[in-house]
Amino acid sequence: MLKKIFLLICLSGGVTATSVAAFAQETTFLPATEFAPHQKTIDRIQDYLTNLTTIVSDFTQVAPDGSLTSGKFYLQRPGRMRWQYNPPTPILMVSSGSELVYYDYELEQISHIPLDQTLIGFLARNPIRFAGTVGITEFSQEHGVIRIGLAQIDKPDDGELTLEFSDNPLQLRNMVIRDATRQVTTVSLNNARFGLKLDPQLFDFRDPRKGRRR
Repeated sequence: MLKKIFLLICLSGGVTATSVAAFAQETTFLPATEFAPHQKTIDRIQDYLTNLTTIVSDFTQVAPDGSLTSGKFYLQRPGRMRWQYNPPTPILMVSSGSELVYYDYELEQISHIPLDQTLIGFLARNPIRFAGTVGITEFSQEHGVIRIGLAQIDKPDDGELTLEFSDNPLQLRNMVIRDATRQVTTVSLNNARFGLKLDPQLFDFRDPRKGRRR
C-alpha cells in the first residue's frame, strides 16, 4: 500500500497497462472559452506559485483506502522538494533538481524518477504556467475557495493534479492527486510557512545503507 501511495503522489500514472485499460477514463481539457472569464484569477495563481521561493509545511495525506499518514513537506523552487513521512511510514522522497529520489526504509530500496515525469513536480518548475506541457481540466471559484485541475497534455490519462487555494489572501491549502484508475489521494498542508531560508542539505539525499551521497 505504501508503494501505491508513493506512485499516486509522484507519478499519478504508475499503474499497469492492464489496470489502465480496465479503469481509465478519458481526461478532457477545458476549452479556452470556458476559463477565459477567469483568466485574471488564473494569472494571479500562476504569479503566486511562481513567486513562491520556499514552503515549509506539515502535511496530512489521505490514501484511496482512507488510511492517514503525515509528515513534513519542504519546497525550494526551482526543482527542490522533500517529503519526509512520520513514523511508522518508512518513506522519504527528495529532489535536488532533475529527479525525485524515493527511499523505502523498510525495504532499503531506492528509486529514481525524472521530476518532469511527475505531476507533483509541477510545483517545482520556474516559471509556473498552465500552458505548454500542462493543461487545465477543471476550474471553480466559490465561497473563498479556488480549485484548478491540471493534467499533462502529452499524457492526459496518466492522472490529474487539483490544487486548492484559499483566497484573500491567496494561499495553497490542498493537493488532490487522481491516478489513471481514478483513485484519489488528498494531501492537506497545515501550518504552512512561506519564504523561509532553508538548509540546502534538506534536498541532498544520502544513502542510509552506505552512508554515501547520492
